[in-house]
Amino acid sequence: MSVSTQPPPAPAPKKSGLGCLGCGCLILALLAVLFLALVGAGIYGVYSQFIAITSTVPLAVPAFDGGDEMYNTAKQKLSDFDHDLQNHVAAKLELSGDEINTLIARQPAFTQSKTLLYVSVANNEATIQLSLPTGLISDGYVTGRYLNATSSFGLDLDADNKTLMPDLHDLQIGEKAMPKNTLPALQSEFTPVLNGLLQGDPEGKLVLNQAKSIRIENDELVIETQ
Repeated sequence: MSVSTQPPPAPAPKKSGLGCLGCGCLILALLAVLFLALVGAGIYGVYSQFIAITSTVPLAVPAFDGGDEMYNTAKQKLSDFDHDLQNHVAAKLELSGDEINTLIARQPAFTQSKTLLYVSVANNEATIQLSLPTGLISDGYVTGRYLNATSSFGLDLDADNKTLMPDLHDLQIGEKAMPKNTLPALQSEFTPVLNGLLQGDPEGKLVLNQAKSIRIENDELVIETQ
């Protein structure tokens, strides 16, 4: 694997559908991937800095697969939720961290791209550990390296404006913890990108347009629609 000597351009957002990401089963995973893609795009102008915060080895991210019964239960929850969304029936989706991680473990979009992601849901916040191959966010310009990160955040919804509002608590990329005073600016850049991508996807738009609450509560991701 080789590394280009020229700074790569920032990648354009993919236009393909989000599948179960859009319908809410992996909103936390979507936040993680998109946020770090945005951060990566923002530092492409300084190629040496991009190399400095990436690694030749992936982060040792935990993995969890709760087995067929948990997977089938989570999939049934998603199926019921999607049915209610399609029929504009008020619904409530509740997913534990174990259920989310079991879905991640069996999600081809992650396994095929070698993206490693683990989600913990507790105390009204989510904590993610992520190892993202740099080729995914550089259109192949930088390969053989990984953007490793951890982050904790809360979730809220501006139901009037149909806007998902992440509340970033901390972010570490590689060995560098982002200063607390820089997080509001990063969050303000990320939030419209995230919502624009969700609104541009049929499933994501359906969730946002019908949602009355998206939050982390009682150690679960909770989405309520109206």
